[in-house]
Amino acid sequence: MKRAILVLVLAAFVCGSVFSESGKNLQKIYPIDSDIYQAITALYISQGLALPSTTGPWSADELLEMLEKIDTGKLSGGTLAAYQYASSELNRDTTTFKFGLSAAMEAYNHTNTTDFTDESDWVVGFAERKPLLDISLEAWPGEHFYGYSSMSVGNNCYNGWNATDGYTSTLFGQYALTTNIPLVPPAVMSDLDFNVPYRAFGAFGGDGWSAEFGRERLSWGPGESGNFVIGDQILYHNMGRITTYTKNFKYTFLTSFFPYPDNYYPIIDKTTGNYTGNGRSQSALVSGIKMFMAHRLEWNMFKDKVGFILTEGIMYQSADNTLDLRILNPAMIFHDYYIRGNANSILSAELNFTPIPYVNLYGQVVVDEFALPGEPMPGESGALPAAFGYMAGAKGRYPFGKGMFFGFFEWARTDPYLYLRDGSSYSQSLGDPGLNYVVALRMFSNAGGISYTEEFMGYEYGGDAIVYNANLGYKQFGKWYVSANFFFMEHGTFDKWTCWTDVSDASDDVSTPTTIHVTDNNGDLDTSDRNAVAYTTIVGLKGGYTIMRNFDVYLEADYIYIKNPDNVSANAPIRDFQLTASISYSL
Repeated sequence: MKRAILVLVLAAFVCGSVFSESGKNLQKIYPIDSDIYQAITALYISQGLALPSTTGPWSADELLEMLEKIDTGKLSGGTLAAYQYASSELNRDTTTFKFGLSAAMEAYNHTNTTDFTDESDWVVGFAERKPLLDISLEAWPGEHFYGYSSMSVGNNCYNGWNATDGYTSTLFGQYALTTNIPLVPPAVMSDLDFNVPYRAFGAFGGDGWSAEFGRERLSWGPGESGNFVIGDQILYHNMGRITTYTKNFKYTFLTSFFPYPDNYYPIIDKTTGNYTGNGRSQSALVSGIKMFMAHRLEWNMFKDKVGFILTEGIMYQSADNTLDLRILNPAMIFHDYYIRGNANSILSAELNFTPIPYVNLYGQVVVDEFALPGEPMPGESGALPAAFGYMAGAKGRYPFGKGMFFGFFEWARTDPYLYLRDGSSYSQSLGDPGLNYVVALRMFSNAGGISYTEEFMGYEYGGDAIVYNANLGYKQFGKWYVSANFFFMEHGTFDKWTCWTDVSDASDDVSTPTTIHVTDNNGDLDTSDRNAVAYTTIVGLKGGYTIMRNFDVYLEADYIYIKNPDNVSANAPIRDFQLTASISYSL
């Protein structure tokens, strides 16, 4: 098997070098963390324009159309450098077959090896860490087609399991110093990650439209701490999306599929109190459907000073693998299917406004559940809990020298029951996964077998949270950057495993941040000790420098302080200092 893979890789390199042709690929897809998009965003704010489309990723054709709005006659210094960077990258010739090889060496050090021992405890988590090697293939078989796949060599997210903690890893905190290099202690051979590729898709399109199918990271919205419908913390979506756009309007239709919850529920055995995940086999039958479907409409108005976005979606579930094809209507109001037993709808609105050059104001509202006039209110029979999320912020971009100062301030608040809901019985008990916006990725490790990693699909911190986030930095695109970040969060007792309930009993109608967990919890059989708001403060400093083209160094330092960890007032505060250093080169 290994010999066959080696032969295929060598043959592909030969084909890529022999049969390659040069040209500009307008259907190339740029990821959500693309510096090109960040440069275009900086140019829009600097020239007093509303934000470019916040629905990522983007095709080269779409990014070039964004650039057409820039008044090149007003460019100088930092804005001119940003424009030249984006334009040169987007207009760069590519080949029919292009192989890339990236190598990165990273080291991670921290001070608290007792309390910060889980991947979620790290500011630079699994999604942000680079693999040791990354071999990518880009294919441009025709003017309207593009393909991409990335095979990486690195360590797994999890490499252990125990009945009291579930899936664990020795590479995220149990040791003071770790690296991304396989086989370097504490990493061993069985830690190699075989879940790759994380980004692999085919795309096709034309002037003003693009379609993409495969594995891809997504982000919908202008938020910096996260976004309400689709956040960027999900490693990948198994998705299909179709996008069409003009200078003042964009429409996106998306479907994204996840494992059905019955494949990994119950999380904890009610009899033993132990986690149930150990020993899941590759041979076990995978059944059921969990699909997110949404459409997103974006308008630029008032001479491109204002951007307005509407998003509607549903989370569709079917235990017997049935997908009702009647719901696949990109023009339908999904809520009006009235299929509560199979689907949970969500709606969001976003607005951003650039009143003066250099400053953009933005906001988001998400609605998961609300009562219309005449419907039961809390304390009345059949009342449902309100589930809203709110965000407001400001972004600034100011040219200075050959680069730009950048910064933002953001506030967000989410209701306790946001993203949570029962299945179809208006109640949720232990072992019942409900029909919510918590999704799982199916992962494999040699040490623990099959695991399911759950995350909120929308806002990373879920419901029951109040977040303040501020950032200030300077960047010269393609050269270097430095930034300082401040993050503060109040989080109540509710989490991704909290069981939903109606609020016919007014005492169940809680507000953010909660200090008591009023329902059962699928991840914690005894929540009686949750009696306080957890306060998290993170202060960070990071920077990067391009020594020469494709040769980069990166350093990040973060101090974390948590009061009332695990929402228990009797728990002493915990703190950690985390340091990440990276050096990388790509061909």
